[in-house]
Amino acid sequence: MRNELAVVVVAILGAGCGGGSSPNAQAADAASNQQEAGAPLPYCTSKPPLTSVTDLSGTWVARLAGSQHVRALGTDLYPMSVGYILVTISQSGTAIVADGRYCDRIEKDPPGSLVPVVIPDKWAHTEKPVHRTGTFVAGSDGVPLFTLDPSVEVAGAVLADPNDPLPTKPTDLTVIDEDNDGHPGITIDTAGIAPGSMYSVQRQTTSAVGIPVAADRIEGVLSYLSSQVVLESDPASLATLYAAGTTLPDLTACDSTFAMVKVEDAPVTGSADGGDVDGGGAIGSAIDAGAITCSWVRANETVLFP
Repeated sequence: MRNELAVVVVAILGAGCGGGSSPNAQAADAASNQQEAGAPLPYCTSKPPLTSVTDLSGTWVARLAGSQHVRALGTDLYPMSVGYILVTISQSGTAIVADGRYCDRIEKDPPGSLVPVVIPDKWAHTEKPVHRTGTFVAGSDGVPLFTLDPSVEVAGAVLADPNDPLPTKPTDLTVIDEDNDGHPGITIDTAGIAPGSMYSVQRQTTSAVGIPVAADRIEGVLSYLSSQVVLESDPASLATLYAAGTTLPDLTACDSTFAMVKVEDAPVTGSADGGDVDGGGAIGSAIDAGAITCSWVRANETVLFP
């Protein structure tokens, strides 16, 4: 029984992992489910829109909370992967460009999980560059809509095309040690009754639709797809336990959400920071000069997103 429970809960490593339909198909399914649930399509917020907001230029912190549906031994679980991103938005007409970097990654397990997932600081705080495009334009109901176009991100490997198959062996030439901890791919730890580490490659596709609910805040729905390949693990049994679960998109209305808070008004020019952490590249230097760093974001997550 102990091993069966471990299989069920270790499968929650599918949060940030999984499979399913295309991003467009998932967005359509999520919108359909949301409409059936009677939620205000497609914003996933109880707050009224602020129609006076017309320009989003400035520095923002975004919170992307993606839920997954994990099934193992007849048990359904819904773990969540949360990412915090520091970006500077530039707006030209209705076109949006957001450049910046990830600041933190957190895994939220369902209550009572016997094998909680822990993202080590090495990966949680790896400040991977972000470049996103989107629009900010009034919708058919007159409400200004902020959209982030679908983006595919791969962690732990460098692929010629981000949609190429993920590598399956640690010796594959596309695999990198992205969190610089001496292991292939990225490291995800487990605790509880099955402690250990898994070394994996992951792919996630996200898009978002939100509305301004204040001059400095946007809230909305996140479309989230993710998949993972475990290259190896310590102990080796963890990889076997992970393989026993099935990870699917969570199509429940508003389980995956998006929010963004403005932390600095002045727009910053430059491209995404492709170098080291705080201070690397044009955007990194400019943000850091204003004391808005990833360290500051990590220290203020619960204040920005209570």
